[in-house]
Amino acid sequence: MASGGQTPLASLPHPPPQSWTHVAFSHSRVPEPSPLHNPQLLEKLKNSSSTFVKLDRESLSRVQMKFQNALFGKFFGKPPPFDQVKKALIDKWSPVGDLQISDLPNGFMLIRCASHDAMKYLLTEGPCAAMWVQLHNLPIEMWDGETLETVTAHLGNLLKVDSLTASLSRSRFARVCIKIDLSKPLCHSFWVGDDSHRVFVVVLYERLPTFCYTCGVIGHGSRSYSHVSAAGDGRSSPPPRDSRR
Repeated sequence: MASGGQTPLASLPHPPPQSWTHVAFSHSRVPEPSPLHNPQLLEKLKNSSSTFVKLDRESLSRVQMKFQNALFGKFFGKPPPFDQVKKALIDKWSPVGDLQISDLPNGFMLIRCASHDAMKYLLTEGPCAAMWVQLHNLPIEMWDGETLETVTAHLGNLLKVDSLTASLSRSRFARVCIKIDLSKPLCHSFWVGDDSHRVFVVVLYERLPTFCYTCGVIGHGSRSYSHVSAAGDGRSSPPPRDSRR
């Protein structure tokens, strides 16, 4: 016993030596953000790099063959957690067979199909989504389910009528859930009635993602258009298609 009642350091048990694996994984490291998400930093990296790796046609063909049955998906707006999306898509597309879904930067997904027929099925199924839609100025006598299905047929497939609309508890506007084809322009208004009387109805989409008010299509904004002013006609050319598709 050392003076002062303290145990000598030499008599204290030494902890067992740690392996390199334990040292490497004992500290949680926060991954640094990718330069792809910083346009200014990405541009600086491009300007400072002169290294070029050239691939021959045989190598490119071999790579392309591996992805001949692959598709690229894109989220409109902020995507939900990838694990939830992956599970939901695999469950939804289970009839087409095995799928491999991987997450990519900037909201993209890689969807690898087992066959060309499976890929064609996913393409022809169409980019559809269920969206809540408000119908403003629609006469309240047209708020029954059968009439609403007729009135909204040009918007998409009617899935559900809001309970407040069905019970007439809220009469400021009719609210319905519609399965909409996102590859087509969205309808923002329409006329309804008969030969003697018509009513103008305004359509509002709830939680609408990136939307172009020039062409009416979801997926890009109006700023993506290049406006032509030389001819003085005010026409616009559409944005270029994504090269990944």
